[in-house]
This record gives sequence, structure tokens and C-alpha cells, in this order.
Amino acid sequence: MSDRKIGRFLDLFDLSRNFSDEELKAAYRDLVQVWHPDKYSNNERLRIRAESKIKLVNEAYKTLADLIESKGVHADKSSGVNSQNLKPYRFFRSIFHATDFSELNEIAFAHALRLALASNARLDLFHVSPDHNREVVSEFPKIRDTLIRWRVISGLTPGEDLHALGFYYSKVVAAQKDPVVSILHYLKSHPSDISVLASNGSSVSGKLIHKSVAGRVSRDSGGWTLFLKENDRGFVSPHDGKVNLKNILIPVDSEPDPLLGIHAAHKLAQVFDCGDCVFTLLYVGDPSGMPSVQPPPHPSWVWERVTRRGNVVGTILSVADEISADVIVMGTKGNQGFLDALRGSTSEQVLRRSRSPILAVPERRVYR
Repeated sequence: MSDRKIGRFLDLFDLSRNFSDEELKAAYRDLVQVWHPDKYSNNERLRIRAESKIKLVNEAYKTLADLIESKGVHADKSSGVNSQNLKPYRFFRSIFHATDFSELNEIAFAHALRLALASNARLDLFHVSPDHNREVVSEFPKIRDTLIRWRVISGLTPGEDLHALGFYYSKVVAAQKDPVVSILHYLKSHPSDISVLASNGSSVSGKLIHKSVAGRVSRDSGGWTLFLKENDRGFVSPHDGKVNLKNILIPVDSEPDPLLGIHAAHKLAQVFDCGDCVFTLLYVGDPSGMPSVQPPPHPSWVWERVTRRGNVVGTILSVADEISADVIVMGTKGNQGFLDALRGSTSEQVLRRSRSPILAVPERRVYR
């Protein structure tokens, strides 16, 4: 790294040559708040500029942080913010989570919050109140209390600004009788990169699985949908926020593009800085029909290819149990390809029987 480039980064962060770890983190938080793309969602020109700026800020932060580490300068442990949780803006800009305040939703909320923290993303918490009771805001999951329990913030400073962590959140109450219509309407006007939903027949968000609405959510939002259900293994602990994402199952076929699931699984592992990770590419059918794809390289990741014959859903569930899959990542595309068997009523069967979360990845964003 040239001294000239380091000098430019120091100027960007307004730091002197002998800057400390805490000064670097404070400057990074300030710049993230100024240039977070979500602040300019109503102005396309400024949003594009902010995205470009935040990439430069992230590059500068990583370079200067590496410089500190190379000099043997360690983080200030007295800080209320855990430096391991201060990460550059990545991939997801917005996370959507619908909640009915049940215990099941605590699991989905933990995944949504951890995704938002890891990505410096906006977190939208959404609840449908058919009786128009807007006093339920107090019943929303407690973000600050959760972050204290996870030791992300110390809790010693009551007014500690959560925006300093690099993510924003909102709590929305919709006064409609039909939760499905309400959620889809909100996602059309507030597109999310990923929706995190609990699926249970008795829960509000669980109704998203009924009558093939799951596919509609993925298509209409244009983003990914992560489904969790009762007794899910999950990969984020609600208790301490720790991430355990080591085994990822990716069913593949020629249609839709197998790179959909591969790309999504790669990004998910990348967002959480997963170290030793095993990705299993599963093809159901004649071995000669398995797509020839080249996954992205990573020094500590293993990509395995498995072919099986038999019932599509049963085979996917069987392999998921064999490898103790932490998540099943599926690309989706209309009514083509064997993965279409996972849509409609069959998707409800998969979710009911699977002990792993399911990440549905639509082929392309749809604007309506």
C-alpha cells in the first residue's frame, strides 16, 4: 500500500498519522451515518453517489484497520461497542421482519437483527394489528436489550446511539385485517433485500406459507426470503447472537440458473465472515444431468457435489439431515426446473418437515 493512498484515506477519515483504534472506529461510524445509502432512497442520484462513497469508506477502514494490526496496536477494550461487530457495509441494505410477538418469532428476529448488524443494513420490524391498536409498539422485540444481552453494546450508557453501529431500524404497525395483503403491500412500497419470516400455521407470518404466498413474497419484494420455523436448528442463537453457519445445502438444476443459489450461499457466508464452511451442491436425477458450475474460490471453504435419484423433496430433506444443514438455499424460477416442486403446497411440506431454515432466492427483481 502506497503512502499516497494511505494519506488519502487518512484525509477521508480526518485522522492524523498516529491515530488510535478508537479514533478510527469513531470516524468510520460518522462516515457511515453520513453516507449510508438508505438515507437517500428517495433520490436516485444521491443514492448512487452514496453507494460509491460507502465502498471507498469501507476500503479505507479495512486498510487503516490492517495498518493498526500490523503495528501491533490493539483495540480499546473499554469501548461500549465490540469492535468485532463494526463491519463495513455489505450486500444487504435492508432487512424486513414480520412479527406477531410469539416465541417462534424470537428466533426469526435474532436472524434478522444479526443480518442487519453484519451488513450495516436497515431493519424494518413489521406487525399487523387488525383491531387498529397502535399501542402494540411497546411489544416489539427489544433491540437495545438484545444487543446488551449479545454484548454488542455495554448497557452502561443508557443513551448510547445504536446508529453508531452502522444500521438503522424502524417499527411499523399496519392496521389491516389480512396480514398477507398488508405485508405484500408494504414490501412493494418498501422493497427489501431479504425478508426474514417465521413459518408456523398458527402465527401471522406463518400464513405467508399458506396457498403459495411464499413465492409471491419473494417475487414481489424482489429480494430473498429466509424462512424459519418451530424447532428449527437455525444458525443464529437468540440467546447470545452467535452465528453457526458451517454446512449449507444448495439444490441445483439447469433451470433456474444454478448460480442463483451458489451466489446467495456465497454471499450469506461472506456477510457473516464464516471460516470453515462446507457447501453441498445437490442434484436430483441422472448424474450426467448435473450442471457444470465453478463456485467462487475461498481458501477455507469446501464445495462438494452430490447426485441422488428419487423424489425431489424427500431427497433434499434426507441430504439436509445427513449433513446437518444449517440452511437450505434454493433458487426459484416460475414453473420451470425441478426446484419448482418446492413451490406451492410442496413448499409448505418442505418447511413443515425440514429442520433447517430455507433461503429462497428469486431469479430477478420484479418491480410493480
